[in-house]
Amino acid sequence: MRKLKLSKKLIIVTISALLSTLLISYFAFFKEYEPHQPVAFSHKIHSGVNKIPCTYCHAYVAKSSQPGIPSVMECMGCHKYVDGKHDPKDPKRIYKYNDESIDPTNYLYDGRKRISFEKEIKKLTGFWERKESIVWVNYHYVPEHAKFPHKPHIRYGLECKTCHGDVENVDIPKPIVKMQMGWCISCHEEKLGKKFEELEEAHKNISKLSDHDKRIMSHTGRIQSKLLYKDFDRKLGDQHKLNTGKEKLININKEVAWLKDCSTCHY
Repeated sequence: MRKLKLSKKLIIVTISALLSTLLISYFAFFKEYEPHQPVAFSHKIHSGVNKIPCTYCHAYVAKSSQPGIPSVMECMGCHKYVDGKHDPKDPKRIYKYNDESIDPTNYLYDGRKRISFEKEIKKLTGFWERKESIVWVNYHYVPEHAKFPHKPHIRYGLECKTCHGDVENVDIPKPIVKMQMGWCISCHEEKLGKKFEELEEAHKNISKLSDHDKRIMSHTGRIQSKLLYKDFDRKLGDQHKLNTGKEKLININKEVAWLKDCSTCHY
């Protein structure tokens, strides 16, 4: 009888452990990450409906490695006047955006919960009155050993939606790509590969490079001069004597020349 009780307990413990493992695995690997922000900020309402450009809030995206997040003071610059107050009984409060009806008093935020614009703006005002910063939850994860510098990518001409998706039509722009090294390399190869025909006209010897050297050129935007011109050192004359021992590189693309070593993206 005692053995039977122990067996039942063992079965219950085993089943509980199995269910716990399945539940943890679901949230860790299968369920999409859904951060809960201190204030329900909607990119669709700001960028889509009100046509506010990304650089208005992310002012440093073309100047720094980080895009920058607006301070509470910057938010209040607008929301001191835009308080979100609407009469729930006023039919004019509802407006259309891309065939979607938007009700500021009962808005379905990110398909998860109903919010009122007025209440969310009051939360923002509360941070301002308490002189507190808003601690936003990051939902674009980059491994700790790596970094993603925004400045060169924006200056190259990439649009925000390349990585962040169609931010104008979503409340929370979830990552549309996995920030892995393979994805980064393939993107650089694609962008730089389009310039190869132009480069071959300027540097005829590019076509003679090995696949390995072409791959290096695609990744870094540079190529050693000696691989293209055997007499390049002689052309430099006295200048070469001053630079003895230094690797001479030809910039293939100035906007990606910063990719000259691994430390650009890896700590």
